[in-house]
Amino acid sequence: MASISSLGIGSGLDTETMLAQIKAGEQTRLSPYTALQTSYKSKVSSWGQISAALSALQKPTKSLTNDAFNTLKVSNNTAFTATATSDARADTHSVTVEKLATAHKIRTDAENSQDTQLGESTSGNSRTVTITQTVKQEDGTDKQVTMEVDLKDDETSLRQIAKAINREGGDVSASVQRTDNGYQLVLSSKTTGKDGEMTVSVSGDTKLDGVLNSNAMTQVSAAEDAKLTVDGSTYTRSSNNISDILDGITLSLTAVSEAGKPAEQLTLTQDTSAIKTTVQDFVKAYNALMTLTTNASKYVPYDASSISDDQTATTNAENGALMGDSTLRGMISEVRSSVNGMYGESDSDYSALADLGIKIDAATGQMTLDEKKLDEAIADNPNDVASMFTGKGEDVPGLANTLNDIITKYVGDTDTKTDGIIKTSTKTLTEQSEQMQKQIDKTQRLIDASVERYRVQFQNLDTTMSKLNSMSSQLSAILTSLG
Repeated sequence: MASISSLGIGSGLDTETMLAQIKAGEQTRLSPYTALQTSYKSKVSSWGQISAALSALQKPTKSLTNDAFNTLKVSNNTAFTATATSDARADTHSVTVEKLATAHKIRTDAENSQDTQLGESTSGNSRTVTITQTVKQEDGTDKQVTMEVDLKDDETSLRQIAKAINREGGDVSASVQRTDNGYQLVLSSKTTGKDGEMTVSVSGDTKLDGVLNSNAMTQVSAAEDAKLTVDGSTYTRSSNNISDILDGITLSLTAVSEAGKPAEQLTLTQDTSAIKTTVQDFVKAYNALMTLTTNASKYVPYDASSISDDQTATTNAENGALMGDSTLRGMISEVRSSVNGMYGESDSDYSALADLGIKIDAATGQMTLDEKKLDEAIADNPNDVASMFTGKGEDVPGLANTLNDIITKYVGDTDTKTDGIIKTSTKTLTEQSEQMQKQIDKTQRLIDASVERYRVQFQNLDTTMSKLNSMSSQLSAILTSLG
C-alpha cells in the first residue's frame, strides 16, 4: 500500500493532512469500547486488591477463633525440651527421664586396608548380605524387616560394602572408619530403640560371613528404648521425641535426669502476649481493608463550572473503580456490622470491641486501638475476651467466627474448593473485557478499511488531477504556438 506522504503530489492538494484528519476522526469510534474495557480492567484490579486484603484480614481473624488464646509459654528444663500446639492446655506435669533411646551400632574388626577383597571367589560370582531389623507394628506385634545387598566377587572390600549398603537407602547406614589399628566397617541403625536392632549374616560366602556376621562384629552401642516417668506413670518409647503422652505436647529427651533429684516440672502457662499481638494484627489488617474499599467506592462530583455550554459533564476520573457497585456495598455493610456487634455472654464485661479499647470511626470505618485498655482487659479476664471472639458454640457466636464466615463468603475456601463472590464477579468482568477487545479489534478493522478507501480515492484524485494538469499544459503550449 502506498504511504500517506506520497499523496497530493499530482493534485497539489494537502491530501496527506486530510487523510490523517479522517483517520483521527474514525479512531474516535473506538472510544466507547476502550473506555468500557478500561473500566472492566480497573474493576478486576480493584477486586483483586480487596480480595488480597480480605485474605490478609482472615489470617488474624482465624487465629482469634482458637490459636491466639491457646498459645502457651513452655518452661525450660534440663533433661528435656517441650513444644506445645493449640491442642495443649495450661498445666504442670512432673517429668523424670530414666533412660534415653539409643540407636544400635556395630562394627567389624579392623582390616589393614579398606580396599582389600574380604570374600572368596564363588562359582556364581555372587553373595548376599542380609540385615534384619525388628519393627513394632501399631497393633503391638513385631515384624521382621529385611534388607538384602548382593555383592560380586570384586565387591567385597569394606569401602565397596559400605557403598552398596548405602545405595539401598534402607534403615541402616554404613561407613568406613580409620582407627589406630586399621579400617573398620560401622553399621548404624537410623531408628533408635529396640525397633532398630540389627542382625547381619552373609549367604554364599563363608569367608565374608566370618567378617560381617553380627556374631563376629562388636557392638558399639546397644539398641535401647527411652524410659521416662510422667505424672507418676512410667512410659517406654523407641524414640526420644515423644508426642503421644501429653495432648498437644512433644517431649524431646536430651539427658537422663539427675539421680536423687526431684522430678522436673514441665509448666505450661497461657501466653497473653499472643492475644495482644493478634488483636494488633487484626486492627491493622482491618484498617488496610477499609482504606481499599473507601478508595474503590469513592464518589467525586464532576465540577461543571469550567465547561462551556456546548460541552457535556462526564464522570469524574477521580471516582473509585467500584463506585456504586452493589456487591462492594453489601460486603462493606456485612463486615462493618460484624465488628460493631455484641458477642459472648450477656453478662460479660467484654462483649464488644469497644470494651477492649478498639474504637471504630462511624464515617471511615477505621479502628483505633487503646493498647493500655486492651492490656487491662486481657489481664482482667482473658477467658471472657476469648469468648467474645470465639463464642460459646452455635447458640452464642463469636466475632471472629462471624467475620471469618463473611470473609470466606467473598474470597472462597481452598479446603472445600469453593469460589467466593469476588471470583465470580471478576470472572464476569474479565469475560466482558475480552468481549470488548473483540469489538475493538473488529471496529479497528473497519476503520482501517475505511481509511484505505479514502487513501485510494485520494490517490485516484492525484492521478486524475495530474493528467488534467498535463493536458492543460499541452493545450496552453498549442495555443501559444498558434498565436
